[in-house]
Amino acid sequence: MGNERKKINLTDIDEDSIVASFKEGRPADGQAQAAGNKGQSGEESGYVRLFIHESPVCARLGKTIYLRKEFHERIQRIVQTIGNNEMSIFSYVDNVLEQHFAAYQDEITKEYRKRSTELF
Repeated sequence: MGNERKKINLTDIDEDSIVASFKEGRPADGQAQAAGNKGQSGEESGYVRLFIHESPVCARLGKTIYLRKEFHERIQRIVQTIGNNEMSIFSYVDNVLEQHFAAYQDEITKEYRKRSTELF
């Protein structure tokens, strides 16, 4: 009873409508600038500046990934509360990964080269 999955006809999904729903009410630069996101001095926190904005990449150009249920729920609450429902989960994850790769690029490259072998 509870394990039955509802089949979705993908041809009935209006992708443009879904994308537009994420962009409604967004400032022109794509940044979520909510009043509740400001610090006591009126400036955005570093966290908000780095992670709480729409990604420049279109979600449908990306790939599907799976997240732990508790991580998905936590990210959803962050996007809904801090992001005021003005950004997608895709954008949040994309922003987090962008910062991760920037912060650890040298270490990742070093570890990759240690484990990688030349093809020829």
